Amino acid sequence: MIDGLKKENMINNNMKNIIFILSLFFYSTYSSQDCVEQNKPNWGNDSLSCRQNVSLYSEFLKQKNWDDASKAWWKAQKVCPMYKPNLYANGAYIYRKMASEKVKEKSTDANSYIDSLFIIYDLWIENFGICDEIKLKSANDIMKFKPKIGFEKAFQDYQSVYDSNKGAMSYGDIKLCFYSVIYMFNDKKIDCDGFLNKYEDMSDLCDMNIKAGIKADRFKKVQIFLDNSISQCATCDKLEEIYSAKLAKDSSNMDLTRKVFKMLSSKKCTESTFYLNLLDIVLNDPDNPPTAEDLINAALADHKRKEYSIAKDRFQRALEVSDSAEDLKQKCYTYLYDIAYKRNNYNEAFRLASSITDNCVSNEKKAYAVAMSASKCGSSPLEKSLIYCLALDYAEKSCGNVGSSTINSWIGALLPMQELVMMNETKGSTHNVSCWSKSTTLRSKD
Repeated sequence: MIDGLKKENMINNNMKNIIFILSLFFYSTYSSQDCVEQNKPNWGNDSLSCRQNVSLYSEFLKQKNWDDASKAWWKAQKVCPMYKPNLYANGAYIYRKMASEKVKEKSTDANSYIDSLFIIYDLWIENFGICDEIKLKSANDIMKFKPKIGFEKAFQDYQSVYDSNKGAMSYGDIKLCFYSVIYMFNDKKIDCDGFLNKYEDMSDLCDMNIKAGIKADRFKKVQIFLDNSISQCATCDKLEEIYSAKLAKDSSNMDLTRKVFKMLSSKKCTESTFYLNLLDIVLNDPDNPPTAEDLINAALADHKRKEYSIAKDRFQRALEVSDSAEDLKQKCYTYLYDIAYKRNNYNEAFRLASSITDNCVSNEKKAYAVAMSASKCGSSPLEKSLIYCLALDYAEKSCGNVGSSTINSWIGALLPMQELVMMNETKGSTHNVSCWSKSTTLRSKD
């Protein structure tokens, strides 16, 4: 129920969308400023009523009783509209929760709650003026509840906050901001250059917070979202066209150079002369030695070109760099395993698999390395069969990563029970696999 609102407000059902649009652009009549700080409450002309209703809505808010909280909130707003800015932050929070529930329920009156939410923003501005906090909160709510109507206004508010106080933007703000950018691009209000410029802005904010260790995991996830959202403009030719021009104007900017190098690497745009020139610059910058990520990006490009020796060297260098995060180390071990495996260096591949922390993946890779050594390592039918037994041991610990068809193939390579009997060997007995210096249990194919 929204009786509290119905007693107070000015909504006519036939005018809801018009009111919403007007409320969005109402903000722009005020100049940006810091949010008002008011330590002492302004109880208004009816102090008793104000205290009662503020206390009531606050208690209902704690109980997550949004319906009763909303009724008391509107009474408090009427008698003491300048109580504190937090009055409006709480009111917006209450209606955001109510609107979310109504949208989730697909309720027919969901728009009433959404409109009420934006009226609260109007009242907040009317009583305390516009500020970055209001811009961010209202822009976020536009993108959650009314993106098709309000994306351009949200985009403008995000841009305003970014220009004046970009450090105020959280990982959630960045993600919703980029949704507004996507809407702007799809509506042809910005082109690919503008789209990628905003990508850079938001990506820089993620980098800034990740490097500072501020909720780094959350910002990394947002960065992945950003990277996955630019495919419409991120063809290799388009990226090179845009960034070659930028670097030509600012060739000494190593931060930009590294960023472009990282982007092209992630998009696998690694074949061009432009990319190879960037690679050379990044890996040979005398003032800024390459990071583990730089080396890994270069190694991935080498790996794609099947230049395995160079790739191996760079992956190994990345492991030696002091700033190597564990996720980067794991990537190195995975690709070094792949290189060793493709070059038939199965013992080295096995050793590298032992460094992979995911036990399921580690055992999967060990199983394949062992099985592939059978033709080279097994000097007798029994030894060859024992190698497949050992491979099956690891396959059984791979959490299903080794497929059933592969397992059946390896079982088919085992000696049959009849031959084991003729060799005086007992199924289930323990044997040493000489070329692996490991023991296994003797199996048969039947």
